Amino acid sequence: MFTSLIAAEDSWQLVCSQGILRYRYTATGRPMANLLSYKAAIDRGGCLHVIVTLTDRRLIYARWRGNRWERSGLPVKGSVLDLALDTCGKPHLLLSRAPGTEIYHLYRSENAWRRQVLPFRLTGPPLVLKPLPRDRLFLAGHHTTRERGQVFLTVYSPTTGWQEPRALQDTGPEEKICGYWYQGYLYFLSWRKQEPGYGLYLNLVDPDGDNLESLYLGTLSDPPDDQPVLLGRDDTRLFLWTSSSRLAFCFSRDRGRTWSPPQSAYFFFPARIKRVEGPDGPSTWQVAFTKINGLELDWPLLIDFNPLFSLCKAVLVKQVLKAFPGNSILDNNWDDGSQEQGPKGEGEACRGSD
Repeated sequence: MFTSLIAAEDSWQLVCSQGILRYRYTATGRPMANLLSYKAAIDRGGCLHVIVTLTDRRLIYARWRGNRWERSGLPVKGSVLDLALDTCGKPHLLLSRAPGTEIYHLYRSENAWRRQVLPFRLTGPPLVLKPLPRDRLFLAGHHTTRERGQVFLTVYSPTTGWQEPRALQDTGPEEKICGYWYQGYLYFLSWRKQEPGYGLYLNLVDPDGDNLESLYLGTLSDPPDDQPVLLGRDDTRLFLWTSSSRLAFCFSRDRGRTWSPPQSAYFFFPARIKRVEGPDGPSTWQVAFTKINGLELDWPLLIDFNPLFSLCKAVLVKQVLKAFPGNSILDNNWDDGSQEQGPKGEGEACRGSD
């Protein structure tokens, strides 16, 4: 049983199943005008924090107090690269005055904005910016020149500031790379032009150690339209993205050790997806569709991991049966997650060399 109630743009949704009533309330606020862009984050108490860039490049910080907005202007102008909240819910933002110039770290302390210059360079937003215990921040960054690029790691502490960055891996100057934090490990997904198409690569990293895995996942005919989304449950990992508005994916059933080859599918085509953010960073359980079956949605449609993974697995099963008619799909590594290891090298088609 399902009921949807709407009044003055606020809405209630009620669902009753197996004797349990679940409900959701959505409040629609007044729209904000005269802005160029924004960054938003939510703390563990459910409080919304927003940094708004106005048309005159001024920056406004706003915090929702439950019944009203609390606002303050920032002491500098520039482009906001990222916004994160520490474990106490205090905002930290990285800001660039101009491309190639110094990056500022702004944070709230004693009801005032403080700023400091980062002791390292960033090319674009950080790959990962995540809160750590004791009000610290973890940052994985990427800096490129004309000749090369480099991925590095560093940690911010309110008592000692930013640590000296630790170089992690080199990249090509034209290589596109995205970073993810999942269950204590870092995943760096990258792609670069090759003939034919684009090569897709994955590095699995322990933040306290060295690279654990360096994998070549396969070839893409078109690059991702936007940053891929990482979803997961138990031992399963699922990368999901769109290429030319067509959904594409690859997944692992053994915690990222081996992966299915990249596949594209026409369900939901044409589509557009975005990650879902939470107090601990991007959600690994849901993805937001802002376009689905060609429909531009006023409000994103959230879809959970389970139905998405079932669709992706069904597409791969169909491809395997088409390529190997008469084969039992239960022999395929990607169907049920069970895998018997053969001689060295067997079943490692998606593994790259270090």
